[in-house]
Amino acid sequence: MDKLKGLTDGYSDFHVHPDYSKDASGSVDEYCQKALELGLKRICFTTHYDTDPQRKKIDYFMRVDGKLKLLSFEVVKRYIDDVKVAKSKYLSSGLEVYVGLEVDYALHIEENLRSELAKLDLDFVLGAIHCLDHIAITASSEAHQYFERKTLKEYIKEYFKVFTQASSSGLFDCMAHLDGYKKYGLKFYGNEILSAHREFIEPALDALVKNNVGIEINTSAKRKGQDEFYPSKEILYMVKEKGIEVVAIGSDAHRVEDLGKDIEEAAKLVGDIYYQKNKIKK
Repeated sequence: MDKLKGLTDGYSDFHVHPDYSKDASGSVDEYCQKALELGLKRICFTTHYDTDPQRKKIDYFMRVDGKLKLLSFEVVKRYIDDVKVAKSKYLSSGLEVYVGLEVDYALHIEENLRSELAKLDLDFVLGAIHCLDHIAITASSEAHQYFERKTLKEYIKEYFKVFTQASSSGLFDCMAHLDGYKKYGLKFYGNEILSAHREFIEPALDALVKNNVGIEINTSAKRKGQDEFYPSKEILYMVKEKGIEVVAIGSDAHRVEDLGKDIEEAAKLVGDIYYQKNKIKK
């Protein structure tokens, strides 16, 4: 994680989806231009990498030249090469550009992920739990299918079980949106979900510590109408007490206009909790 130091200063957005992600818009170049306008110093592209064979007809794509293509080494390399061009192009302008992936994790695909990611030249690998039982709990069109089958306790228990497995896999530099289960779960289960982590989170945090994996502060929660970022302040204090690093702040932008949203507020939060000072750009 040493390579990730200094990414919580309010100048860095390390969770950005260009139009290679099938649910996003805006080219790599357009995002870089926007980053310069915002005064960002660093941007990391984290295109979705979803490889569950049982969701192949839904997720198994990247967009190239405006067309959805089945995931393959050649398609992912095209994305990586595009970001590397931007890395060279914008360096003289003072913008550091990094290439990453947001990788959806599930235990049954772990070994395939290990083999596939080893072939890719990436700066940053962001782990995420988007699906449980092959259902996208972070998609408004699907989440209810899972929620209707599970009690809140069953849901949170399963989420943290998979999160712990992901954190122990050795595949990731950082885990995304630690309590992202609230995204649509809050509306379905109600406010009880805000404290549901207390019974199940400890092994997940221990796995992060043991495997030297960091977390991000993901600011997209507020754009979804929630009161706090992912993770909540309560969880963030638990993270801090465990000695886990917040290694990045990410807007989780899927369109250019959301780049950098609430990054400064998140940087201040990190400073207040971790360093008792406002670690924020001036």
